[in-house]
Amino acid sequence: MKIQITLTCPQCKSINVVKNGKKKAKKQNYLCNDCSRPFIGDHALSYKGAHSNTITLMMRMWVR
Repeated sequence: MKIQITLTCPQCKSINVVKNGKKKAKKQNYLCNDCSRPFIGDHALSYKGAHSNTITLMMRMWVR
């Protein structure tokens, strides 16, 4: 099973991004080619194959 994730720049919402090294915490750093803003992509998948913000939302719904 192949999972494709499209990264977008958090500032300008462009999909024109490239890898730009790694941070000390070993998280991938990206650079937007349109606005030149560096950012860390939150595309790391958790155990069940869901985005980390999806897991957080599910936990909030479960507690209610």
